[in-house]
Amino acid sequence: MSSNKVPPDGGFGWIIVAGCALINIFNQSLISVFGLMFGDYLSFLGENAFGAALVMNVCNISLNFSGLFSGPIIKKFETRKATIIGSLLTGGALTACAFATQIWQIILAYGIAFGFGLGLIQSATFVAINSYFRNNKGKAVGLALAGTGLGQILMPLLVQYLLDNFDFRGATLIIGGLAFNGVVGATLLQPISWHMKSIDKNFQGEKSPLLRNGTSERPKQSGSGWSKLAALMDVAILKKVSFLNLIIGLGLAYTATSSFSLFFPYFLQKSANLDMLQAANCMAILSTTDLLTRITVPGIVDKMKFTHRNTFLMAGLCLVIARSVMAEMRSIIALMVTSALYGIFRSITIVNQNLTISEYCSEMGLESMLPNALGFNMIAKGVLVLSLGQLLGWFVDFSGSYSLILHAQNLLLISTCILWLCEMYFKREEVSVIKV
Repeated sequence: MSSNKVPPDGGFGWIIVAGCALINIFNQSLISVFGLMFGDYLSFLGENAFGAALVMNVCNISLNFSGLFSGPIIKKFETRKATIIGSLLTGGALTACAFATQIWQIILAYGIAFGFGLGLIQSATFVAINSYFRNNKGKAVGLALAGTGLGQILMPLLVQYLLDNFDFRGATLIIGGLAFNGVVGATLLQPISWHMKSIDKNFQGEKSPLLRNGTSERPKQSGSGWSKLAALMDVAILKKVSFLNLIIGLGLAYTATSSFSLFFPYFLQKSANLDMLQAANCMAILSTTDLLTRITVPGIVDKMKFTHRNTFLMAGLCLVIARSVMAEMRSIIALMVTSALYGIFRSITIVNQNLTISEYCSEMGLESMLPNALGFNMIAKGVLVLSLGQLLGWFVDFSGSYSLILHAQNLLLISTCILWLCEMYFKREEVSVIKV
């Protein structure tokens, strides 16, 4: 009987998910506790809020623009080695920060090295999961990202405890040591070729292009240095208008979400006039529903066979509604309810962001380009956060209203919806013309 090799869509894939979740707990979640970890120490060094913002901005730039290099690194070393490199960078960067005595040292260590390591981890772990799953891909990604959500709940408590019982150096060394646990998780990311299963090709499927851990076999490239570099980075995908439309839409949505995370605490305290405890409760509820949604909803979406792009689009529209309602709320109960709803819909967009890129590559027969497609998406996010994100910050200063900024963020999400719906419309028109 003739057979084919396909990904297991489970099996050892769940070990891959567990490894990625472990990595996310001790790495991806750490960016949310930067202010808690470094705030007092930066003040001790004589740096004000501008210095803290500079470190975080450099970190975000490094994280997103690591997309220029993450694709080639993953294709060259495969996902396990790439994730180990990323984890060594994050753990090493935090260890170096423990001995920093000037802000430029923190910028180099945390801003550049830590940010680059996180960017590499983000791409490599997703490619690893993507290579193992077909029908349960959303559930797998959701569970892996639940590690980030769990870390975002636990890490602030741990960091506060460490700072209360140790000095900055001791606390940072311990957190840096925990970040090295990403190496442990990375060792679980075995190549997909070790776990492919055989099926009767008379009953199912085409041959999977994922012959290695997240990359595909391709003929060796020949030609000039530029042509080899272009082939290594899969620059050809940028010639597709549909791909550019996709990553611009995702970048706009990411910018809106990032801006919300930054200004949400200010809105709760300065516009809604909540005290610190009430604001913290709203933020905790948002994080909790976000985590629960990552665990439960993706599996339901997989079973209902919704496309990841349409799921992202519907959740984005719900985010617009939730954010618009929230902007006008002043009651603590109403704000807690809208925070819970926002956490649900935000989680769905976060889980489906990279899945939307993967889905596009599969539909277009470009699976081998996935690592670089993810990298280009990260670059688009970085460019838009630097430009439109800064513009939103200026808008807050200009308007003096944290309610209006929530509506302004919605304009970005609405732009995503318009771009994608227009593309869907024109594609439908093209199909109609062809049928006629």
